[in-house]
Amino acid sequence: MADAFVENFDGSLAAAFSALVKATKAAGRLPSDIAFHRTLDESIDTRLSRTSDRMLHMGNTLWMQSRPDPSSIAIDSIDDVAVEHDGRWQTGPRFRPVIDAVDTLLEKIDIGLDEVLKTSAHKLRTAASAQIGKQSAPVVTTIKGNSLDYKLVHAQNIPRPQLAFKDTIDNSPNTPFVWKIRNKVHARVPLDYGLPSAKVAESPLGRHLHSLGIARPGATPPSSGTTTPRTSKRTTDISGVFDAMSAVEAGSLASLPHPYEYEISHYETPEWLLAASEPQKPIDWDATPFQFVDTPEQLRAMMEHLHTAREVAIDLEHHDYRSYQGFTCLIQISTRSTDFVVDALALRADLGVLNEVTADPAVIKVFHGAESDIVWLQRDFGVYVVGLFDTYHASKVLNMQHHSLAHLLLTYSAFHADKKYQLADWRIRPIPHEMLAYARADTHFLLYVFDRMRCELLERGQRLVGVDMTEPDGEHFGMLAGIDLVESATQPLELTLQRSQQTALKKHIKEGYDAEHGMGTGGWAKLAKKWRHPFTPTQLAVFRALHEWRDSCAREEDESVRYVLPNHMLFNISDAMPTDTAGLFRLCHKAPPPVRLYALDIVRLIARTRVRAEARMDEFRELVKDVESQGVEPMHVRFDDKEDKEIVEDVPDVLTSELVKSVENIVAPTSSLFGSFVPSAVATSAAERAREIRSNLVLTVAVPIRVITGPTEPEFTPVPVKPLVPKSMMVLSESSAPSISLPASKKTKTTEVLDLSKIVLSEPETPDTPVSTTRKSRKRTRTIKPEPETNVEAFEYDNSARDAIGESTIDVNQPKKVRHKKPKSFDPYKTSDSKFDKRPTRSRVNNKSGNRTLSYKK
Repeated sequence: MADAFVENFDGSLAAAFSALVKATKAAGRLPSDIAFHRTLDESIDTRLSRTSDRMLHMGNTLWMQSRPDPSSIAIDSIDDVAVEHDGRWQTGPRFRPVIDAVDTLLEKIDIGLDEVLKTSAHKLRTAASAQIGKQSAPVVTTIKGNSLDYKLVHAQNIPRPQLAFKDTIDNSPNTPFVWKIRNKVHARVPLDYGLPSAKVAESPLGRHLHSLGIARPGATPPSSGTTTPRTSKRTTDISGVFDAMSAVEAGSLASLPHPYEYEISHYETPEWLLAASEPQKPIDWDATPFQFVDTPEQLRAMMEHLHTAREVAIDLEHHDYRSYQGFTCLIQISTRSTDFVVDALALRADLGVLNEVTADPAVIKVFHGAESDIVWLQRDFGVYVVGLFDTYHASKVLNMQHHSLAHLLLTYSAFHADKKYQLADWRIRPIPHEMLAYARADTHFLLYVFDRMRCELLERGQRLVGVDMTEPDGEHFGMLAGIDLVESATQPLELTLQRSQQTALKKHIKEGYDAEHGMGTGGWAKLAKKWRHPFTPTQLAVFRALHEWRDSCAREEDESVRYVLPNHMLFNISDAMPTDTAGLFRLCHKAPPPVRLYALDIVRLIARTRVRAEARMDEFRELVKDVESQGVEPMHVRFDDKEDKEIVEDVPDVLTSELVKSVENIVAPTSSLFGSFVPSAVATSAAERAREIRSNLVLTVAVPIRVITGPTEPEFTPVPVKPLVPKSMMVLSESSAPSISLPASKKTKTTEVLDLSKIVLSEPETPDTPVSTTRKSRKRTRTIKPEPETNVEAFEYDNSARDAIGESTIDVNQPKKVRHKKPKSFDPYKTSDSKFDKRPTRSRVNNKSGNRTLSYKK
């Protein structure tokens, strides 16, 4: 029935619309008191009941296929969706799920009609359908950057080019990439050399290839001697390999080797490339012939011209927003005399002939930043490059300040490359003139840049032969990168070719998906680590499930994951975990078409994941409760401080009584580190014995012999001692009694007098219980711990001590401008005078430090 609908699309669509209109009109003609009429005529009641059952069956069929919850049961009656109350209809318990299912079905029908109407099979017979499938004119949107403005060239209703590709796009994560090359030109070994690899020799693929007569590793030797590349046209057809790769089971395949690995690894550099020559300036832009190649005839004419070239410049333009793996849209090729831009979408199936030039080792292929280009050529066309010169690696060896193509064009060609079209949609056809000029400029000057950089590499190599480049203070430090000692004039150029060779050996490997651990460049673990978004366990489970759905949907629809569900929407949905499509659409501003199409599936996926995650969390909580109920304690706790007994009875103690008795005869009574130990008679258990040993550990420190053998009471040697009283305290006279007058308190209004002759500088006896001082304030109470104990000998204050204190006191009556900055010739110990023989007039206490400051008048 579906095939008949597609074959007669216009007639089938008109018939479906006519039936829908008739049903709507018939339902509208029914009277409001239909229940009364059903009681009057039995035939009307029978026909209406039969029609209702039929409609209910059809509705349940659609409902069961698109219900939000797989466990949902069928709808029994209209009361499940709508309930009549007091002459008005109200929503039933299943109203919202049914509405979501209907919206999803209508969205799928809408998208399906658009896809059908865009195809050329139906010839777009109606004006409406023709308007739907027509591509709009290109629109240029300027995006301002920090240093450059980018122009985003896009259009609406661009046909998807991959729908017209002759080759099948395989986005599955379980099958490896299959070679697109069928005939290997410029071959020194056949295409089947090294197949299958040692890893798959015993796999189903290896056995199948062996049954086809394809040799195992090393069975086919390379061609003897050096052949001229232009005359070596060895070809090998291995069509059976590709049929076998799709027949073996998933997970048993390994990636195939590089078809031109032997030719690239044994590449012999042409002699002219290593010889210095004068750079050849490019032809003027307007005078250079330009051709846009989009037909097989033009492609053949271009290949004839390329066969006459000794070096060619190549660049690619790629698109990956509306495709999972992406595809090449344009190939720019330039020789010394002509510029070509090849439409890679129109000639995708025919571009394998480029191997006649790209695999020819006698032709130098100049790229800039070819790591991605090499992979794209393999994936889309089966094209491989032998004899690569990457100007990016040359800029690295020359240790240039910048390595972009725009910098090289400006440095060597004085051409300002317009990079405003880097964000252009290269699927647009016909291509605007500005975009063609941008693509052409990438290769028009590249051969001249190649000449200049090659000469510069040779010139620096010749000038720096025998120079050690690792000397930081050397004259030539930094002129070359990656070379410690220049051994030959061609060494910098050979290093560039060697790095370019490694780039040419890159293979296209399909990216899989690790749902469990989230590894890989597109895995959920890397995305979560990059965004550092906080998740609960349930939200993390929803995030992982949505990430896996996004990847699966993108592979199936051949869309990028950014198009299916952008990252910010993915995190928003994972946070909120909506329960219906309305909540889902509120979280997605301008929801992408795949989200609208599969909204019900997304809500269903979130519900299932939440139930599973919460069930696992409940199981974990029950496990924790079971462990706690069994009284399991941490194993590192040996003894209970309250009950003084061993907690872990089944774990043997290190200091058991049997172990102690067994080593008593071989243990010395004293230790050079811990001294002697006399076990207590009270300690009986191993725990008590351990505490006794730990509490009696004594550390003995070695003392110099001259101190031990010296006199018992050594003679006193006076040493300089810091002042024992504040510097602001005055020197007391001999005649006056040593006393200090303190200011009267506000409450008692009395003057306290301190008799210095009775001061004893010694610490009071420490009580048995710790003493703490509480300082009260309006807002909080802070407890100040007592100062640590210090052993200070007590002495009585007499005249000699007073003189010592006076000598260590600084005169406070010095001029204020030099009070804190004394001259070098100032001697503070010669200022003792009787002018300070007065009592202090003011006393201040620092609240933070507790120091008291006394002031005197002269």
